[in-house]
Amino acid sequence: MKAFNNSNNSSTSSSGYSKAKSACSYCGDVDHQVTKCPNAVTDWSYFQRFEIPCMDPANWTNNPKGKTQGQRWNSQTNNARWFKDPSGWSKWYFACEKAVVKIKKAEEREALKAKQPKAKRAKSCGFCGGVGHNRRDCAEMTALNDRLIKANAHWRQRLYDYFVKELGLGNGALVKVRKNGRWQEPQTEHVGIVTSINWDELNMFCYTEGDKRRWSSSVHEHLRAPLQIKAVIDGDETSIQWAQTSNNHNHVRLISDTHGRPLVDNWDYNWNCADFVSVMSPTETPLSEEWLTQGQQECVQFITKKYSLAKLTEWKAIEILENYEKRYNLK
Repeated sequence: MKAFNNSNNSSTSSSGYSKAKSACSYCGDVDHQVTKCPNAVTDWSYFQRFEIPCMDPANWTNNPKGKTQGQRWNSQTNNARWFKDPSGWSKWYFACEKAVVKIKKAEEREALKAKQPKAKRAKSCGFCGGVGHNRRDCAEMTALNDRLIKANAHWRQRLYDYFVKELGLGNGALVKVRKNGRWQEPQTEHVGIVTSINWDELNMFCYTEGDKRRWSSSVHEHLRAPLQIKAVIDGDETSIQWAQTSNNHNHVRLISDTHGRPLVDNWDYNWNCADFVSVMSPTETPLSEEWLTQGQQECVQFITKKYSLAKLTEWKAIEILENYEKRYNLK
């Protein structure tokens, strides 16, 4: 699922975009936030004496830290340059005053919190909302985890039967594809070699009933598990997808299993993708038995720890699971 996959990449947000490094809004240091900024307190003492802080050789503006990976405009290097310019001294003063106010308010909150007696709260579960237990011993969450793992293992067996056993699709497979030509030109056939398939990220949420659902009832993006197949075609690596089909509701790229039942409708989108035609030479490196039986246990546990049952229901995950269990008689 996207939420789990992105959590394993610290430089990527849940939306799939690169995350900016969090930093102090005053000095740009990534090692603290503005409410803990020692530079603001020191600078403010200079301003109270009607002195410019950068007159001190040891001031942070004279020894700024460089940009940290993931930072954009708010870095110490940029902030120091702006503050040290005489045209920016008034802005520096007001920025410092604002930071000091935030520091004092944070200290006051901490002091008030320390004085107040800690109220004993009744034990409650963040997953099901029940009282008297938490997520760690929530029977409903454990039962849902077991159902999801079982459904994932079942779905993976179906994908294995079609992709590996029937098609021979995998790393190293030789495939025939169609690529779009230039404006108003027909598609042309090409031959490519599969370089990667994101096997470890795939589960039953590769199919989220996109061929049946309208946008308003679709599964939330965080829970989808898009399929990504990449191949080298004419010297360039590109994505491969199934050809698009349509019905009364949506246009989808749908893969069906060996029995004609829907298997995949979520893809890692690439505007310049090629359409799969056939496997010309099957892979020589099939998937392991562990991939079939593991059922993405870590992913399931991450999702149920991160989101509540109410949220998973709202995002249609429970409905998708129930439909899958009913369709394949898994209960």
